[in-house]
Amino acid sequence: MPGKNEFRQAAFQRRKALDADLRADWSRQIMDRLLSSIDLPPPGSVIAGYVPVNNEVDVVPLMTELVARGYRCAVPYNTDRMETLDFLEWTPQSVLHLGLYNIPQPDPKKAEALLPDFLVVPMLAFDASCNRMGYGSGYFDRTFMHLQKFHAFRAVGVAFEAQKYDAVPVDGYDYTLDAVVSETDVYTKTVTGQKL
Repeated sequence: MPGKNEFRQAAFQRRKALDADLRADWSRQIMDRLLSSIDLPPPGSVIAGYVPVNNEVDVVPLMTELVARGYRCAVPYNTDRMETLDFLEWTPQSVLHLGLYNIPQPDPKKAEALLPDFLVVPMLAFDASCNRMGYGSGYFDRTFMHLQKFHAFRAVGVAFEAQKYDAVPVDGYDYTLDAVVSETDVYTKTVTGQKL
């Protein structure tokens, strides 16, 4: 198996090459599959999503639907390259500004910091065991470990089926997701195709 950096670059290029129209269609299918196949926490809970960049699955329509269903949504916010992520409240009316790595995020002076009960997470690659590969900064892995100090939560990844590999290289500090939802399937830590 190639090293993590080589694997990461190849996965990034594979996702970058996906057709824009197909990605838009698949993103809608992923939203529908997540809403129908994953048990969400009760309305009023905080669900963290993200603002998509670099051809990630577009979860903005999902967050919009969740807000309409009575959830509070949040997106990652950070200013330090070595810290954990904070989560600021997001609504369909939120005005976003470019932050670290040019990722759009809310203004911390105007958006409330929230503690997620459930996280929807992007990635570069995944495998059927719900191992996830991100960009290599470790933000989500550190954040998951940090959140465990406060309360129980669940983390579900969203990715295109083209991002699935037989095995993703992982280290001891890499966090295994509770599930990964693609446009064709739901993968969990133990079984495929069952409700989490």
